[in-house]
Amino acid sequence: MIYAFDLDGTLITARQRQMTLLRAVAKRIDVHLVEDAVWQRKREGISTWAALLEMGLNEDKAKEITSAWIQEIETPYWLSLDTLFGDTVTVLDSFRKTGKTLILLTARQNRRLLLQQLSRLGIRDYFKGVECVSPFCAVDEKSNVLSRHSFAGFVGDSETDFAAANRTGTPFYGISTGQRSPTFLAGLGVDRPHSSLLEVRDAIFGAVLDK
Repeated sequence: MIYAFDLDGTLITARQRQMTLLRAVAKRIDVHLVEDAVWQRKREGISTWAALLEMGLNEDKAKEITSAWIQEIETPYWLSLDTLFGDTVTVLDSFRKTGKTLILLTARQNRRLLLQQLSRLGIRDYFKGVECVSPFCAVDEKSNVLSRHSFAGFVGDSETDFAAANRTGTPFYGISTGQRSPTFLAGLGVDRPHSSLLEVRDAIFGAVLDK
């Protein structure tokens, strides 16, 4: 059986890098942000730019901050802030020990830096393949990857992951540890969003045993 896993917000933390960079970029132009408020808005499905507008920034400042944020979000320094969730290695070990094949399917701008990060975090060898798609057409490109093989499931944390799974008829296992809240995911139609990778693992293994 082959399973695909997203990376950001699924296997590694999403908030620390995103919000620390956003605060730093805003500070450069003397804008103070309430980090928790921005993150909660993003968790409910709105973009960084829209979240800044809701915080009271004018369009020019919101655009300036968002543009700089996008340009820097995958630079080595900010990537170094990412860490694994506490149960990531345990769960990946479980899949490997039961003979399942894992593919990493994630949206990043730079494949080379992605591979370096996977090695730094110590999880590169868990994956038979690493599929790096463009963040700007993630649904289409993730769908293309999922359509190449008969995937038994796709584990992800966002609407793009869910849409790609739906488009290809791939069972989707949604997790609410990252970019989107359980309320937002449930509103999309995700069945019982999971609160940890351990929950995802148990759901997948249970589904296999039920067959």
